[in-house]
Amino acid sequence: MNITDMELNDFLSRNNISEEEFTECPLDWELIQSIGADHQSKIDDLEDLAESYAKTIQRFAKVHSVRWRIKEPEHLMEKIVRKTIKGSGSYNKKYINISVSNYSTKITDLIGIRALHLFKQDCVEIIHLLEERWKKSEKITAYIREGDSKEDYKDRAAWVVKEHKAGYRSIHFVFSTLPHKSKVFTEVQVRTIFEEGWSEIDHKIRYPNFSDNEDIGAFLDIFNRLAGSADEMGSFVKALSTMIEKNEAELKSLEVENAEYQEKVKSLLEKLKQQSQSVEVSELVDDLESEMQNHLYQVLGKAGAEMYSKQDNLSYSNMLMKRVLMGSKIDNF
Repeated sequence: MNITDMELNDFLSRNNISEEEFTECPLDWELIQSIGADHQSKIDDLEDLAESYAKTIQRFAKVHSVRWRIKEPEHLMEKIVRKTIKGSGSYNKKYINISVSNYSTKITDLIGIRALHLFKQDCVEIIHLLEERWKKSEKITAYIREGDSKEDYKDRAAWVVKEHKAGYRSIHFVFSTLPHKSKVFTEVQVRTIFEEGWSEIDHKIRYPNFSDNEDIGAFLDIFNRLAGSADEMGSFVKALSTMIEKNEAELKSLEVENAEYQEKVKSLLEKLKQQSQSVEVSELVDDLESEMQNHLYQVLGKAGAEMYSKQDNLSYSNMLMKRVLMGSKIDNF
């Protein structure tokens, strides 16, 4: 629809704004309509910008997928109305003096990009890469739901942590560029795939009519908690997998080192046997080889469960070697 042809009553009806609410808006309809029309005329250029930004972000290692959108002209107009109604939950005084010439500097999400990732902790690296690529226009904001712990962000002193009234969880990074004559702001929301799924369903249910049905709200709240639990489980599974891989790598390394050590000891024992003329020493060397072989089997049998100590193995072998060289008998092993 062409914004200039839009009727006020149709606009109010579609966006669930009463005439009484609109009378509390200090802006006249002609101004709101002009802003919407100006934005509509620039959508093609904004889409080109958004697509280029999205391609850059998609190359970030921790980013699973990227979505982007340009704010629809009518949604922009609806936002301006709600932001200028005093007493409403959305009121923000910075919108009072909005105009066709400055709306693009007051509305920071004309271009909206969502960078989705798998694990909660991935957001830190993604935000770091965003900061390297673009200079942020305002403080990074981490939105959490009521009941979430702020401890996850204790090392992010420069971030602003806020409870989102609707329960959304995401990190918001806003930057500006000057592609043509006017400055354009872009808002990047960094969130997990689970959180994106919940927020999309919540948005589809609530947003069109600003539904405040208690039953719907209760179930969406449960859904929100499940999404948060899924994120926690994802982080736990990743940590568990990392620990198992690390242990397996250490075990393999120890097995290789132990095999190399055993070869060196066998070589030394063979030289000792060849150089010694004593039958007793030769027998002790044979006993030592047998004991070491038995010990190796026992250690490797327990290694998967206990991650045996390399130092203990070396100490044991060294002790046996000393007994051989001193002519002692090997018992009680």
